[in-house]
Parts: sequence; structure tokens; C-alpha cells
Amino acid sequence: MKMTWVRKARLILLEAVLLVGLIWLLTLSRTEMIIRYGIRSADTLRVVYWAAWGVLAVGLNAAYIFGARRRKKQREAEPIRLTFAPDSVLAPAEIRAELLRFQGERPQLAQLLAQGLSQLDNIDRKQAKMAELIARNDVNLLSQAQEALTSAEQTLCRKLVLVLNRALLCDPLEVNPRRREAVFAEHARAMQVFLTENEDVLNRCETLLTETVRYVEEKKAGRETMDLQVMTDVIRSLANDGIRMDAR
Repeated sequence: MKMTWVRKARLILLEAVLLVGLIWLLTLSRTEMIIRYGIRSADTLRVVYWAAWGVLAVGLNAAYIFGARRRKKQREAEPIRLTFAPDSVLAPAEIRAELLRFQGERPQLAQLLAQGLSQLDNIDRKQAKMAELIARNDVNLLSQAQEALTSAEQTLCRKLVLVLNRALLCDPLEVNPRRREAVFAEHARAMQVFLTENEDVLNRCETLLTETVRYVEEKKAGRETMDLQVMTDVIRSLANDGIRMDAR
């Protein structure tokens, strides 16, 4: 994990204090100490000073390391907070972790949440296929197709945030069984709508992969007058989905 500026400042301050102490120890004059304290006392004080500096150096560095580890564990123990905003980039790994968490807490929604996990797996496989196509074929337009898949992944993630919002409202601790079932049914219907919209995005991604392969085949065959309309339309639609996602 990258070190933040606050941690850097703390570490620099700590090491600066220890460096100042070390310089002070190195500049101590044994002759002056003998004149002031006597030979025996001067030698004893020099040993005490060096021992004290060594204890401080080890102790302060150990405290810094243990404190950093404790803060890291506290951050990892905090629940994931997902931000739903059109201009924010969502991490699929965090979405996946939340879907898995809600699966354990809302077993009635397990099937719907599993569909969301399956959609994340699906887009991962499609991105891997596109990456392999790009690696094998140095052809123009493929980078745009790859960017379209990235936009599609963000669209899936934002729809899944809406799914998670609905899952959150399904309270498994509701004691009234009729109210609990009614709430679960209402939000499950909305979740299915979002998941169905994600399936449409995945279908267009599949079309994009097919058209990409066809484009490569025709390009390799030397046919320059190929019809790219379907491919460009799909790229445009997926890219636009990532910008104007319809949040109900």
C-alpha cells in the first residue's frame, strides 16, 4: 500500500529526532566530560547516553511500525462504503465483496446476488478475450473496443450498486413476517430490473467481441471496404451507457 503524506511526515520527524540525538552523541567531547565529571563518571555517562539512544531508536521505530500495522488492520476491518456518482470510478473487487457479504446476510436474495457476481465474472472474461485479441492482432480500432468494455464494466458496477442499495433495505431482522416478505418482494423486483439491464449490456459486449473478430478477419484478408457500422454503434452505445446510466 502506498505511504500517505501523513505517514511520511511522521516517519521523517521520527528519524530526524533520532539523527539529531546521534549527532549530539558523536559531538560529545570525552575530555570535557572527564574535566567536568571525572574519568569514571564520564565513561559511565557515555555508556548511559548511547544505551538510552539505542533504546529510543529501537522503541520509537517499533512503535511506529506496530502503530502503522494497527491502523491498517482498523481500515481493513471497516465496512466498504461504495459511492454512487456518475463521475466516480467503482472498483469491481469492492462490488464483489459487498455482494458476497449480502449473500450471507440476506439468504433470501442469494440467487439475485449470485447473478450480480456472475455478471462481474462475465465481464472479466470478456475483457480477457479482448486483451488477447489486442495482443495477437495489431489492428486499429481495437483499443476503442477495449475502452468500450471498460465503460461497460463501470455500467455493470453502477447497476450493482443499485442492487446493493435495494438489498440493504431488505431487513432480515423484521419481526413481522408479512411486512418482511412484502418488502423483500418489492426490492427483489427492482433488483431483477437492474440485473436484466446488465444482461443487455453483456449481450452488447458479446456482439462487440464477435464484430471485433470479424473486423480482424476482414482486415487480415485485405478487405479495406468493410462495414464497421455495427461495431462502431456498439462501441458508442457501451461508452454512452457508462456516462448516462439511468439510475431509477
